[in-house]
Amino acid sequence: MKVAASPLAATFRPAKLVARRGRRVPRAIAVRAEQQPAGEPSTTAGPPPPAAVAASVQPEGEQQQPRRPAPDPYQLAGQRLRNLLSGVGDGEEEMLNSMLEEQPAEQKLALCLLASGLVSGGAALVCWLCGLDPLGGASLSVASLHAAAVGGAASAPLVGAKALLWSETARRELPFLEDIHRAQVEAFKPVMANLNTAQTAVLVASEVVPGLLILLPAATGGIAKLLEMYGDLAGVTLPAFLPHVLALMVVSSIAGVSKIAETSVSLEEYEVVRDAVDNADRYYRLMAMNRDTTPADAERAAQAFRAVALTWMARNQVAVRFAAALGAVEVIYLGVLWQVTGDLSAPLVAAICAAAVDFAHIRRLSAPVKS
Repeated sequence: MKVAASPLAATFRPAKLVARRGRRVPRAIAVRAEQQPAGEPSTTAGPPPPAAVAASVQPEGEQQQPRRPAPDPYQLAGQRLRNLLSGVGDGEEEMLNSMLEEQPAEQKLALCLLASGLVSGGAALVCWLCGLDPLGGASLSVASLHAAAVGGAASAPLVGAKALLWSETARRELPFLEDIHRAQVEAFKPVMANLNTAQTAVLVASEVVPGLLILLPAATGGIAKLLEMYGDLAGVTLPAFLPHVLALMVVSSIAGVSKIAETSVSLEEYEVVRDAVDNADRYYRLMAMNRDTTPADAERAAQAFRAVALTWMARNQVAVRFAAALGAVEVIYLGVLWQVTGDLSAPLVAAICAAAVDFAHIRRLSAPVKS
């Protein structure tokens, strides 16, 4: 009768066989080494190193995949800032601009001329109430032609300054100019779409003429008239030039404020960026990080976003101040030219020449990109 092997014996039997085979291995290796001819590579080398084993076990795709460098946090911060600004608004303004852009050129010019006529009519009404010449001394005469020629010559500084500000060198040295030019392009791009050169010239005239009529004869002349009346009522004799100079300073300040409104960011944009700056740490710690990033990476990303956002705000403030100063200086220059010549034709020609530089670059940047 056979006795069944116990579990303990079955457990130790493989170990016993391994031990026996282990004692025979060194002797077999020594015999094969003696029988191997000299000069041939050894076939009895030991086990490969662990690194080679790991490389052979690793999948081929992982062996060839290089380590990707970490993305620049400042580039990611700039991209997030652009995404935040592009999402501001309810889309109504974009829809209206798109509808205006698709309108025929004739209809858009008709609307511009209608608005120009209304503004010019308002300026003429103010001049009539104040007892002033609504044309500012301009007429169909040789004197007005001479004043127009003077204005064309006097426009050289304005044209040169505008051309310099639109140059790539100036935009590279003064980055805030990009904000000013982008605001101008966004304001006129829907209107200038599908306009040819002649229609663009009509658009320039419809923008410059009523603005100059409302600024110089109506506003400047009206304020100067009020100052003269106040001096007469107070019994104070003012120098002849003082009311006009004070009126021009007031009007130029108003023009600068209007440039601030055109160039500055909207309140909604400011609030969106401010909230994003306040919540930058929590955003990058909880939402913008993945399993390969560390808390230090999240902190660096938050610091980069705060730096980019604060730089954007500071640059916009500089752009707003520069645009306001530039607008005020331009109005003062045109007002002095009007006072010196006594004819509105001179500042009118100078303003049209200066505006032509702006509209030429706006048209170039507004043109659709051809693929």
